[in-house]
Amino acid sequence: MKIKNSAQSISPDISIMLMCSGILVACPIRIFQMIKNMDPTTGFFTEPSFLTTVFYGILAVISFFIIVLTFFSAKIPAALAPTGRRFFLALFSIAFSATLFYDAIYNYIPHKNETATIIQNTSSLTNLHHIHAVFAFLSCCYFLIFALSYFIGKNFHKKVKILSLAPLAWSITKVLEKISVIISIVRVSELLLELIACVFLMLFFMTFARVASDVNCKGSMWSVIACGSVSVLFILTYSIPRFMLTFTGNEAMLVNGYPLNYAEIVCAAFILIFIITVLRSGYDVEEVKIMNEELEEEAAAEKAAEEEAAMKAAEEARIAEEAAKKAAAIITSETANEPETELSHEEETDLTPEAETTVEETAQAEEEPVQHETEKAVAAELTEE
Repeated sequence: MKIKNSAQSISPDISIMLMCSGILVACPIRIFQMIKNMDPTTGFFTEPSFLTTVFYGILAVISFFIIVLTFFSAKIPAALAPTGRRFFLALFSIAFSATLFYDAIYNYIPHKNETATIIQNTSSLTNLHHIHAVFAFLSCCYFLIFALSYFIGKNFHKKVKILSLAPLAWSITKVLEKISVIISIVRVSELLLELIACVFLMLFFMTFARVASDVNCKGSMWSVIACGSVSVLFILTYSIPRFMLTFTGNEAMLVNGYPLNYAEIVCAAFILIFIITVLRSGYDVEEVKIMNEELEEEAAAEKAAEEEAAMKAAEEARIAEEAAKKAAAIITSETANEPETELSHEEETDLTPEAETTVEETAQAEEEPVQHETEKAVAAELTEE
């Protein structure tokens, strides 16, 4: 019994609607928590609150329904990257590339709001920062190629298959950085939200690399939509409150060590644009990819037939050329075996003009039957071949 993609009535658009609903409900609660019930120095809640349970419950329930409904939806697009020119996708790819470059540099800048209470500055964590910076730079290069590909309208980003793994490695290093923090993940809600977001970000880029490079990606688009939507839900849930507090002059209320991360915000926007582009690309179901493969096979068969016809024409031309050479050789050999009918120079001088005319007519009359018989022989030989 088929379970995956079995519900015809479920549209994949529901993942976008659930994600937006979750953000609209969770962000106001998060802003209230950061202002009234959170210690900026430690990141702990100052007192137990029923609102905290509601906040986590909303995120958990919406994430669950996004994954389940996307898994069961029978209207998931084929696992094909968008084709042609995609201006908005290219634009957000460039923006993501720029913020990734900033993210790479940021790992070498001392963080003024980072304290030993939150992160212990160990050599292993420093090495993770360096590795994170390297993969952020490689991801920056990949998304530049990705953007250029959709600006021009040619999917040459599929040729850089190994470089497409750089965003996955970047997200993995983010996860490792989060779990390397010397503090309780459960008690510091900012860290917990970031860790969950990075895990789903890692799952998204794992499938994104396969789809973008067209490598073993059949049936994987549901994972792109589900994991991408959940990662956007968590990223924007903690990023929007930070953004609002930062730009309203209340940056002191941010938890130490958890500043506004521009790369994550633009990453969420890129994922959202990519999912919307995929859903609006015109690929209705997974069978479309099978149809495309059949069309490619038909095109290959037509090309093979054309090549075979060209080879056959070339062979016929070669046979005709050999036949012409044989005919020329036969004519030459028969001409060489003809009896000498020419008169000597002395006899020619003794002949009168009337006699010379008679000799020429006689020679022509003798040559015509021989030439006619030669042409018949050549035609018969060509017919037999």
